[in-house]
Amino acid sequence: MISTQLIAKILSYSSCKRCQTIASIGIVGLLGQTHSALAQKSDNPDVHELMRLVRLQSQQIHELQTRLSKVEKQPNIDPNKTSMKVASKTAAHPYHHTLQAGPVEPVKFSGDETPSFQKNNVTYPLKPAPPGTYAAVSDIPNNASPVMGVTSQIPSNSSTTSIGGLVLKWGQGLPTFATPDDAYSFKVRGRVLADYGATFGSRYRDLNVSRTIMRAARLGVEGHARQLSWVFEADFADNKPEVMSAFMMWSQKVQKKTLDLALGNIFNERGFDGSTGSAQTVFLDRDLVANTILPARGWYGVGGMFKAVGKDWHVAAQISGDNVNSANATTNVRDNLTYTARAHYIPWRGKNSLIHLGLWGFYEDVKPAANFSQRLRLLARTNDAFSMQLGPVVPISNSLAGGVELFGIWKSSWILFEYGARHLQFRDTLPVTSQENISDLGKSGTIQALSAQAGLFLTGETPNYFARTGMWSSPRLLHPVIDGGWGAWELSGRWDWANSSRIPSGAEAWTATLGLNWYLLSFARLTLNYTRAQVTNKTGNYIGNNSGNSIGLRSGITF
Repeated sequence: MISTQLIAKILSYSSCKRCQTIASIGIVGLLGQTHSALAQKSDNPDVHELMRLVRLQSQQIHELQTRLSKVEKQPNIDPNKTSMKVASKTAAHPYHHTLQAGPVEPVKFSGDETPSFQKNNVTYPLKPAPPGTYAAVSDIPNNASPVMGVTSQIPSNSSTTSIGGLVLKWGQGLPTFATPDDAYSFKVRGRVLADYGATFGSRYRDLNVSRTIMRAARLGVEGHARQLSWVFEADFADNKPEVMSAFMMWSQKVQKKTLDLALGNIFNERGFDGSTGSAQTVFLDRDLVANTILPARGWYGVGGMFKAVGKDWHVAAQISGDNVNSANATTNVRDNLTYTARAHYIPWRGKNSLIHLGLWGFYEDVKPAANFSQRLRLLARTNDAFSMQLGPVVPISNSLAGGVELFGIWKSSWILFEYGARHLQFRDTLPVTSQENISDLGKSGTIQALSAQAGLFLTGETPNYFARTGMWSSPRLLHPVIDGGWGAWELSGRWDWANSSRIPSGAEAWTATLGLNWYLLSFARLTLNYTRAQVTNKTGNYIGNNSGNSIGLRSGITF
């Protein structure tokens, strides 16, 4: 027979639940025998107390048996393993978000999360930012690709929403989808510019017209994956789709400088106004320097661009053929090959002031084509016929052009001077299909243009100068309408002059424009222009001296 001492030791030291169960049954048997023996001596009081203790222990052992039976019935329990677990250390590598079909974290709505560049508890009214800083403008120019390390600084309506490991930035009406570290992003982009214009005072009745046009109706996408960014957008303003910006760009930081290499259909870098997108120019149209000193292939070209950007300067060089929408007259006619370069430098930058110097130029080798002509609108886009007419003359063989820029900021005011000239060399032989103007064969001539403009933000904003590439961008408003303010009000004036009298069938013109811009938000504005124009044409439907006036109005939004 097993002794009670041995059974107790088995219960206390054994980790095997089956052994504990057998020991418990042995104890019950021994207690039963003891209970029977003691019952025969029930007359002794000590015996009765001992029997009571035995019954109590028997009940406790029975309860232990019941618990052990339940434990043995549980599946996948290894009796040879202890119940203790050793805590493992966290992996050394950082945690990476994994995108799933639905939200993996609580959705945080507008204002709940603030981007790192806006953690300064913005209060209104804001203070003007120093000229040339990223805080002085709301975003990069709308003809550019996403810039590595440069994020919108506009605080108004720039809340974020976090869903499933992605950050949605609501800076310009539509969200930008980005990873928390901003290494990857994607957004829809576009612009809608609707113009109204009324011309009066011309001696030609046909030129006194009132028109509405859609200056731009663009829709596209942009994004970046670390150093690689891309842009694609199309315009639908002229009742037909037309590809505009369509390129990819690789950006690399080298010794505090950014090197960009872009391939695709790229907008020209050509002058201050000429390098700026249509939605961010101060007036309804660019100045006459940008519109007159223009390559034969136009504003865009398919090719490559290299750009180096420093703290106070940038240099850009571009080689391109015709833009993606051009169509050759035959199936095997070469492109116009154009070499373009532009650079700017900021020799002075202070707390309230800035000086910008710029230099640009291009050389083009022009393909054989029909007789050359050029028509320059003088009263914005709502009156195509009121223009300065150049040609037609014999085709161009090549042309060499260049220009200079001088721009300055003082507090809320700005001033800009631009000059450009283009020397044209005409062909000494004509295409088979052309027999006109034979006397102009082999001749050459120069076109010149000059622009002087100035402006003032009446509401105290810093002028919307993007120092990284030296062009206009969107202003940062101090009192946005959406936040209960009165927006930004800008008063501006411009005088333009162009002369092509030194080429066959040339012309001369000047314009004077007063403008008023009301920015409701950084990306939404109303523009009012009054323009007085004077032109002298030698060819076209309206020969001789002519003058006229125009009132123009635009509603524009860029997203």
